[in-house]
Amino acid sequence: MDVAIASHNARQLLCVVFADVAGYSALTSRDETGTHNLLRRFIDDVVEPETARFGGGIVRTLGDGILLSFLSASAAVEWSLSVQRRVVEGRTGKTARFPGLSIRVAVHICEVIRDGDDIYGDGVNITKRLQESIAPDGIIISEDLYHATRKSLKLEVRNLGFLTLKNIGDPIRAYEVLRPDSDGEGGLKRTQQELPSIAVLPMQNLGVDEEFKYFADGVVEDIIVSLSSLKELLVISRASTLAFGPGTTDPREVGRILDVRYALMGTLRRSATKIRLSVSLADTSTGEVIFSDRSEFNHSDLFETQDRIVEHIVSLIAPNVRASERVKALRKPPDNFTAYDLTLKALHMMTDLSKDSYDEAFRYLKAAMELDPEFAMPVAYAARWHCVYIGQGWDDVRERYVSAAREYASRAVNLDRQNALALAACGHVKSYLERDYDTALIFLDRAREMGPSQSVAWILSSGTLCYVGRAREAVEHAMHGLRLSPNDPDAFQYYDFICLAHYLSRDFDNAIKWGERSFAEKSDYTSNWRQMALSNAAAGRIERARFFGKKMIERQPDFTIDGYLRDYCPFRETADREMVADHLKLAGLN
Repeated sequence: MDVAIASHNARQLLCVVFADVAGYSALTSRDETGTHNLLRRFIDDVVEPETARFGGGIVRTLGDGILLSFLSASAAVEWSLSVQRRVVEGRTGKTARFPGLSIRVAVHICEVIRDGDDIYGDGVNITKRLQESIAPDGIIISEDLYHATRKSLKLEVRNLGFLTLKNIGDPIRAYEVLRPDSDGEGGLKRTQQELPSIAVLPMQNLGVDEEFKYFADGVVEDIIVSLSSLKELLVISRASTLAFGPGTTDPREVGRILDVRYALMGTLRRSATKIRLSVSLADTSTGEVIFSDRSEFNHSDLFETQDRIVEHIVSLIAPNVRASERVKALRKPPDNFTAYDLTLKALHMMTDLSKDSYDEAFRYLKAAMELDPEFAMPVAYAARWHCVYIGQGWDDVRERYVSAAREYASRAVNLDRQNALALAACGHVKSYLERDYDTALIFLDRAREMGPSQSVAWILSSGTLCYVGRAREAVEHAMHGLRLSPNDPDAFQYYDFICLAHYLSRDFDNAIKWGERSFAEKSDYTSNWRQMALSNAAAGRIERARFFGKKMIERQPDFTIDGYLRDYCPFRETADREMVADHLKLAGLN
């Protein structure tokens, strides 16, 4: 239903539209005359006829921007959709009318001051600022405009929450209009909309030191940046959470306003020698606190302390969100599964190291890939699945599984070249299965760069560092990965990598300590049996070494040391391979 428009003296209620050319300065720097002609052609061929068709008026042009007004809220939105469609269509083909042109459009309903043919007022300024918050080719509308048109146009939108706009006093709630012709850029893809989302609220400074407020703000900003590197989590921008301010907030209200599943809240207090941190993660649908934590940090160096606090919080959030999402996925009826749910179901099955569970897990991964072929997460885990399957000795035709692992790893990276999980999975396949160590290290370095908080990237890089003789670095990487996800359901694999790194560092006692932790959590992990056979043999604990050697033979009766060194052993350094062969012999293997 359209909003009725009225006027009073020099004031009038209007729908205001501001269209801005994205990257205008870059375009003019490359071709000033050509850009001017492009903009003129856009106005003549698109803006003017579309404005007339929808009953609006051009108020004024502002270099790279155009201000318009409409009497109808629906007409203003339909104008925006039609113009964006024509711009996108005009960018392609041999006879493209608008090569390189992208625009941002903002629509707002407000009272304006009419001065002849021009309009002024806060509402006009808000409209101009709103367009700065949207991606090129995007359309952003204010909350009032959304409510005025949602029944008549049945728009598909994404709730952006409250935005803090430059030189605008109060935060403005806004929505992004998802165009029917959009290819997913600008808006969110279906799978992205299904991912768990989190808002990190401003930290409350409980101290009297006003300068410490900036430290608290910096912690929040770094948490957001770190969490944003996790591709399985959608993180709301800090600009959207500033409206809440520090202090007590009902997480259910946060969920309603920002449309997120989780909210992180916390307080910081600085004493003479310590910084006290208190955080809680809440489910916004129920208000239930999923976890809470209190910690203390020395603050000889505030920047170093900030890094430690951020790392600590991220290490708590990621595994707790994953655990909560897995529980939700397991409770859903099968016909309601999304690609993300199916992936979580697969990961749950993969924590049970039985062949039947792993086979079922792969069926879930395949279903997820079929449901959303462009979702990188299940593809990356499919590559990881094959590595574990081979390591467990379940592969009947090894080359077939190696080939499949290679194909899934490559596909995951091609789907998302900035996905840390995909890059890490590909790097591990390159080193563990293909022995292409140099390429593997490039992928793994890139994975940690893209996802500094992605624990899998650190733990898999530890494995490759072991394979190339950099065991001491491997220990550091593995320990850092464990710090990032200390309560991970797959912690037994983390312990196993730490065991291997210590073994190759010739620190056999520590290798045994971490190997025993892995064995205590999962007593049927073939890789752990091998590391424990090696480490105990190296430490002279022959009876214990042969206990694990016997388990290896029971799993793979045709195991031979020569066959392992030829087909499975991933170590590049001759000294490491010779040490492994000697210790396997001591463990009772031939």
